[in-house]
Amino acid sequence: MRPLIFLAALMPALAAADATTTINLATALRLAGAAPVDLELARNHLRQAQANYAETRAKFFPWLGIGAGYHRLDGNTQDAAGNIIDASKQTYQTGLGVVAELRLGEAAYQSIAAKQRATAAGHALESVRKDLLAEVSNGYFDLLRAQAAWLVSTQSTSLAADYASQVSAAVASGLAFEADQYRAQAQVLRHDLTTRKALEEIQVASAHLCEWLRLPHGLDLRGLDAELVPLNLSPPTASLGSQVRLALEHRPELRNREALLEAARSDTAAAINGPLVPDLSLRANTGGLGGGKNTSSGNFGGTSEFMLGVGWRIGPGGLFDQARTESAHASEAAAHLLLDKTRLRVSREVLEAMARVRSIDARLATTRKLLELSEKTYHLSRDRGATGVGGVLETLRAEEDLSFARLTWFELVAEYNKAQANLRRALGT
Repeated sequence: MRPLIFLAALMPALAAADATTTINLATALRLAGAAPVDLELARNHLRQAQANYAETRAKFFPWLGIGAGYHRLDGNTQDAAGNIIDASKQTYQTGLGVVAELRLGEAAYQSIAAKQRATAAGHALESVRKDLLAEVSNGYFDLLRAQAAWLVSTQSTSLAADYASQVSAAVASGLAFEADQYRAQAQVLRHDLTTRKALEEIQVASAHLCEWLRLPHGLDLRGLDAELVPLNLSPPTASLGSQVRLALEHRPELRNREALLEAARSDTAAAINGPLVPDLSLRANTGGLGGGKNTSSGNFGGTSEFMLGVGWRIGPGGLFDQARTESAHASEAAAHLLLDKTRLRVSREVLEAMARVRSIDARLATTRKLLELSEKTYHLSRDRGATGVGGVLETLRAEEDLSFARLTWFELVAEYNKAQANLRRALGT
């Protein structure tokens, strides 16, 4: 219901031309848990698995029938001794019947396997949900990174334009070379190109986020700039071994594979032990029967019938079905290999995520120092230029270094937050 309320609040923004709508990370994550396509597919798979489990349990119960029948015969027929006779008779019948044909061994193991597959589908749904949350987090921080790049480029363009006007005035007064004026103007154009590229990246990131969240087409999203700060969801100093163990305990993909392995083991047990359990057949009905020769409709009275059978099936689907047994063993072995492969993949993803978090954390520390030095250098260069001591190239280079440091800082912050989100996904927490 909350996503619907949010969408209703967005409609006025859609009605306005070129309107932008602000969204924060918490709202994006709530919408990610609403009804994206991948999540709905996983939920549908879970419902199907649960329905299959309910269907296997129903095999333990007989089915009931109620109805009436009429039979009419005129002409030749054969009596019990084999003689062909001419007969005219009719029969009508009403009643209630109970029918059960139970393959008890197979039904028991099928029910266990279906329950395990329903459990596996539940873990698969959780895996899709966590993957989607990580994707949405990454998309949101891509949007913030593009916004920050646009803001830095806009500010750099303004600074470069202001300086270019000063150089132009100096050239007009004969205090600077004409080539310096062109260099300053070229710097403005370079920042303008960067600004336009950043605006494109904002629109692309907004479109991707709308797709993940199933928001209306044409919605121009903007994130909160204040949220582009380094997160500390998982400390970079944590030991690799502890992180891998944490992931092996919490990743839903592993629980999914374990449940599927248990289902495969149940299938193997069904192929080996199921045929040893006898099949039961039960038929019972009670009601009334009437009729007689020619058009006689009397003689109606109660009737009942009961039949119980016990037996074993030999051959395909029963005893000595070697092909079914081999197929079950192969499926179980494949499920075991997939579980081992998933464990290796989970460990690798944790190690990769930790390596990225640690690397970006170190680069953030370096970039922070670079940003401080670039700001000091830029201001000192502008001050020297104002006194006629510094050169135009020196000031332009200082401004370019400052712009680079700012863009690098915000880009690394966004990448660090994405790496943190991916690490949390890798840990399954």
